[in-house]
Amino acid sequence: MYKIGQLAKEAGISIRTLRYYDELGILKPSYVSDTGYRYYNQDDIMKLHHIAMLKQLGFTLPQIRSVLEEGAGWFRAETWTHAIRMQLEMLRKEKNRLDLLERMLLTTLRTIELRNEVRSEELLLFIHALQTNDDGTAANSTQLENRMKQFNSDELTIIERLPRFDEDDPRADEWIGLLRDIRAHIGEPPDSPMSRRLAKRVLEVGEQWFQGREDVLDKYWEWIRPEPGGSEKVLGLDEDTMSYIDRIVDEYLRQGKAKESESQ
Repeated sequence: MYKIGQLAKEAGISIRTLRYYDELGILKPSYVSDTGYRYYNQDDIMKLHHIAMLKQLGFTLPQIRSVLEEGAGWFRAETWTHAIRMQLEMLRKEKNRLDLLERMLLTTLRTIELRNEVRSEELLLFIHALQTNDDGTAANSTQLENRMKQFNSDELTIIERLPRFDEDDPRADEWIGLLRDIRAHIGEPPDSPMSRRLAKRVLEVGEQWFQGREDVLDKYWEWIRPEPGGSEKVLGLDEDTMSYIDRIVDEYLRQGKAKESESQ
């Protein structure tokens, strides 16, 4: 038999913790003397080891108490299997919640970086999605169905590899930086040096992301173009921005072709 002080020393925990376990009904001593001394036997020590293991696995004290309250069979394999499966399910749910939070934070961060402002309606949507555990599965499914209607399998292979604003992809940060520069110079004439530099960057990104498939790029560009007077379908690509990009790219290509003709 171990006194509470001896067990605390052997287990590397405090006497206060053992008393707390006693209060919660997680680990009660096998024997309490008339003078109030607590004594623990080998079964109690084994149970303490299992409690420590459950804590390491992420179980809370109420969850541990629930496992132990299943009775004398608390140490049996089926009891542990049930408890661990429950814990795994909780961890999966928490992982899904954290994944959703990460995606929404990335999207919000890039939106703020692009617009240099915080829109209250977007923050409200952010909070609502977290409160309702809306992981966007339905919306993503609809988007996929729309893409499948618009693009063939060969084209979809390219489209599906485009960077997403809700993922930790450096290409998305690169694009946000380029869009920010474009929106800052949207009043520039198409043939200005700045417009030429921006057009060149846009073409380089398009060449890289669409693997040289201009036909897929053009098709995708028209697919994401907002309806007249409508809102943007892709972050930052509203009517004015896309119109400016069209003008500077057309002018850049026109000047390139003109120089090519002159050299011949």
